[in-house]
Amino acid sequence: MPSLARSNLNILVTGFGCCKQEIFATQGALYDIQRFGVNFVSTAEDADILVIQGFYNKKGITRVLNIYDRMSSPKWIIAVGSCVLNENLFKSESKLLSQFRNKVEINMYIPGCPPRPEAFIYAILRFSGRD
Repeated sequence: MPSLARSNLNILVTGFGCCKQEIFATQGALYDIQRFGVNFVSTAEDADILVIQGFYNKKGITRVLNIYDRMSSPKWIIAVGSCVLNENLFKSESKLLSQFRNKVEINMYIPGCPPRPEAFIYAILRFSGRD
């Protein structure tokens, strides 16, 4: 796990899938992930962590790599959900995510279909060393 010496983390979520709703549920009053200094952003330049979830095609992988390239260093990738972890059930090319993993390092995996908001928060806190 990286040692993060920052008071907040900015997360950019990409992909199409049901995990996105569970991730964004962490912003609500019930979970309030912002109390831990975790914010969701909409531009790559503001992001510290890129969350990939859901399913991708070849064009989608290219876009995610472009987003990753635009992020400032240090930068990390967290893969969330069964679609990404199990080589993407909805893809048409069997080696698509393997090719993606060869180009970038995925720093953490969060399993589930979809993972509960509590699991996402726990993983982010573990990743940042605040657990």
